Amino acid sequence: MDNKTVSRRSFVKGIGAGLAALTFAGIYGCGRSTEVPEATTGAGTKAAETLAAETTAAQTELAKEALNAATKTLTYTPGTYSASARGMASDVKVTMSFDEKSITDIKIDVSGETQNIGAAIGDEMSKKVLDAQGAEIDAVSGATVTSDAIKTAVLDCMSQASGQEITLEEVAAETASDWLGEAPEVSESDIKETVDCEVLVVGAGSSGLFAAAAAAEKGAKTILIEKFDHDKASGIRDTLAACDSTEQKEDGHNVDKNEAIKYICDWSQGYAKRSIVKVWADRSGETMDWYKDVLKQGGMEFRHEFDNDELKQNYQGLEVGHSVQYDETYYEQQTMDKVLEYAEAKGLETHYEVTMIKLEKNDAGRVTGLIATDKDGNYVRYNASKGVIIATGGYSADEDMLRQLQPWTLEQTSVNYSKAGAKGSGIRACLWAGAVMDTTHTSMIFERGAVKPDEKGKLGEPTRGTLFWMGSQPFLKVNLNGERFMNESQPYDYILHQASKEPFHTYCEIWDSKYPEDCKRFETHGCSRLYPHANGTDSVFTMEMVQGMNQGLEADGYIVKADTVEELAEKLGLPVDKFKATVDRYNELYKKGEDEDFGKEGFRLSSLTEAPFYGVRQAGGYLLCTMDGIMVDEEMHALSTEFKPIEGLFVVGNDAGGYYNGSYPNLLSGTQAGRIATFGRLAGQLAAEGK
Repeated sequence: MDNKTVSRRSFVKGIGAGLAALTFAGIYGCGRSTEVPEATTGAGTKAAETLAAETTAAQTELAKEALNAATKTLTYTPGTYSASARGMASDVKVTMSFDEKSITDIKIDVSGETQNIGAAIGDEMSKKVLDAQGAEIDAVSGATVTSDAIKTAVLDCMSQASGQEITLEEVAAETASDWLGEAPEVSESDIKETVDCEVLVVGAGSSGLFAAAAAAEKGAKTILIEKFDHDKASGIRDTLAACDSTEQKEDGHNVDKNEAIKYICDWSQGYAKRSIVKVWADRSGETMDWYKDVLKQGGMEFRHEFDNDELKQNYQGLEVGHSVQYDETYYEQQTMDKVLEYAEAKGLETHYEVTMIKLEKNDAGRVTGLIATDKDGNYVRYNASKGVIIATGGYSADEDMLRQLQPWTLEQTSVNYSKAGAKGSGIRACLWAGAVMDTTHTSMIFERGAVKPDEKGKLGEPTRGTLFWMGSQPFLKVNLNGERFMNESQPYDYILHQASKEPFHTYCEIWDSKYPEDCKRFETHGCSRLYPHANGTDSVFTMEMVQGMNQGLEADGYIVKADTVEELAEKLGLPVDKFKATVDRYNELYKKGEDEDFGKEGFRLSSLTEAPFYGVRQAGGYLLCTMDGIMVDEEMHALSTEFKPIEGLFVVGNDAGGYYNGSYPNLLSGTQAGRIATFGRLAGQLAAEGK
């Protein structure tokens, strides 16, 4: 694939799963598959609410102790043994060497796991296993699925070497640990360095970079800290939403602000704070104009997009999207690099491999800075005389937080594209400092995940899949009974909501060899669009790119191809007769030009008549980010538990709340990206002014 395609597939995955207790065969049984416990949700607003059940914790500890005692009495046949277990995105392989009484060496291959999450824990888990001489060890926080796969494979190797069957099995519905915890204590004597600035920005993702650039532009001494190195710091932005940009006005497709505000507030069922949405509507146009100028200086083009608004659609969008126009010489991540280069030219100082530990406040309650660690693990105090801006990316890569706050999101996820740093650190730091968080929790999740043809989802846990970009196209979708069950032309996550009511929340998408022409006729909106917009603005992904992806998915065994509808049903594990009847009915509706069964727009119906036929199983989509967070006022100050602004503390990006609930309004293309850019820039300006 070309550079553009590769860049969009380089996001990280980090999907939560249930914790499992270790058991020894003969004590609790053996040979059964690991089940994931029913998740426990937390309110997320009480500073140190204990979520773990004492009885369950005691049962888990007893199980670990039983396994520990049992495995310490084992004897082994010396040699080297290997085993594999399914992790988050791959099969984890463990190779272990034994003498008669001990484990002497272990090698763990997690190279196929999530970058910076599961793929980063091999050495740590190897040391734990060797130190414990077994698998009675704790999982690595944030990588529970991969940790459990390693432990399963370790026990398999021990079983082979000892001749006794040992398994990893859950014995109780262990509740995930308290995701919030307590603020760390740091002694004054441990602080090795003090750094002074006026504005301190935490997180070099999209919102943080917009904030840092704005503050530096205002002349404030601004420092940006980022816990990763530069190669992992840039955010990812394709499309940003705005009202009143210069391009919108020039092309005659400006969007009515009040209509856009109402759209977002209605989509949130009234949970969005209207005054904050109005800030986006009033200030986003200026932000888009600024961003366009910055990208132009870097040799990149940024254009407003609009489509044929004469088509009558079930769900009407608004033409708020503005897209970066990529070519073969550059691709997505470089857009944020252009913002960074601009900010550093204005005096921004960037510190990489610096990790925030906690915020600091003075006696009056104002946030004055924070304590962090540098790349060598030394404590550093950062003083910020005008303000700290939190922009750490939400918590979509922290499985404990997701399991407690959004268990339904985990169940609907097959691919996690979260940035590796989205571990909730900014939200926790704000809560420790006395801020308040949203009480409803929302993520951006699209129906673009594919699973293998024999896989089906399980209640309460994510599935393991891969990117299937064409999942947003309104082709025929059927459940595992071979029956159509929805209007396929719906917002992205609505499709997943519909599927959650079907057998094993699993469904199949079906198309035939005419699919490039069908997709062009479908006229889908936003990032699902595969052809240029009506005004010539390029789509995020092109049809050629998607065709290349589909070929790869077919080679990898995700997409199946057949010469007949009956053969396709067999390959997808669907009842042949029912599926054939469904296809016949769908072809009949296409000929009529009217969806009498589910009300899909006529121009989005398609026929299944030209072999070869294709299909793919889906049991969840891809998770991009969480969208709930710390409550803020109209100037992006964090609100306290008394709902008053915390002086000196600004929160932006995926760490900020008060905007979404239940679903993401994807038909306003780039709504979240436009929000975080606009609010990041606003926070940077206000912080620089000392407001």
